[in-house]
Amino acid sequence: MTDVAAPIPETGSALVLRVNENPSIVLLDAARFDRFYDAVREETSKLVPDLTTAKGRDEIKSMAFKVTKTKTAIDAAGKTLKEEAQKTVQTVDAARRTIRDKLEALAVEVRAPLTEWEVREQVRIEKAEGIIQGLRADSVFGALDTAADIQARLDRVTGAVLDREVLADRFDDASDLHAQAVFTLEAALVRIQREEADRAELARLRAAEEEREAAKAAKQAAYEAAKAAQREAAEKEAARAAAEHAEALRIETAKREAAEEAYRRAKSEDEDRRNAEIAARDEELAVARRRAEEAEAARKRQEAQAEADRQVLEREAEAQRKADEARAADQEHRGRIMGAAKQAVMGHGVGETTARAIVLAIAAGEVPAVSIRF
Repeated sequence: MTDVAAPIPETGSALVLRVNENPSIVLLDAARFDRFYDAVREETSKLVPDLTTAKGRDEIKSMAFKVTKTKTAIDAAGKTLKEEAQKTVQTVDAARRTIRDKLEALAVEVRAPLTEWEVREQVRIEKAEGIIQGLRADSVFGALDTAADIQARLDRVTGAVLDREVLADRFDDASDLHAQAVFTLEAALVRIQREEADRAELARLRAAEEEREAAKAAKQAAYEAAKAAQREAAEKEAARAAAEHAEALRIETAKREAAEEAYRRAKSEDEDRRNAEIAARDEELAVARRRAEEAEAARKRQEAQAEADRQVLEREAEAQRKADEARAADQEHRGRIMGAAKQAVMGHGVGETTARAIVLAIAAGEVPAVSIRF
């Protein structure tokens, strides 16, 4: 085979001459136009006219007209070339449409098995994504979820069977998410059950405290009633004793007066009999005074017993208050220790919920050989 040398690009006046003969040659060859433009510009740059003379000014007009004429010729050639190209384009477009429709239909027919597979695959992918998103959603729960809610979700997750055919390359991710969801829900269940138990215990303690307060109030009321009854009984006893004393005095006075009257009437009676009557009278007065003193002593003993009961009630109330304060201080101390432990666990990259579940499990003695010192 004979080697053919590459054509030498036209330059300078030769290229300008060819463009003048066929202006269209620069329309589809940007490099050729650049060379043509450089040649024309080189020619125009050689013009050094004298503007002070008519000849010089005419030279400028002539050169500008020559450039404009070249522009007009190239533009007209471009217009013609465009019209011819448009006819060709219309023919080509019609052929394109026919060819495109037939080949497109054939491509659809050939690709139909793959298209059907892709549709099935898209359904599988969407189903797999739904499983993945469902597992992620199962790991998220709200502050209002109860232990029953978490247990129901945990039962649903643990009962779910991962379809390897549906999940395909995402089976391992789904397995990890499934295990994470089970772990998270189990930890949350332990925490929420403990919190609910704490709330129930707190409610029980509050109810017990209210019951103690009610019992205390009832006891205080009973004490007040008993004290009032004792006071009333003492007052009645004192009144009775005073009445008896007054009656005894009245009787004694009446007897004395009768005796005096009798004495006046019978001054001559035997001296021994008179002394016996006086002694009997003195004995009756002593009995009356003794009964009054016993009634007063009984009243004072009742008041002393009531005061003792009141002091016992006050001491019991004070002891209960101190016990409640000690229990509250212990709960606050335990809360600070467990909060610090949670922060320490979180410092190792563990999330707050998991860290809290770990600390609660340790505090409950559910982690062998590990404990929290309070």
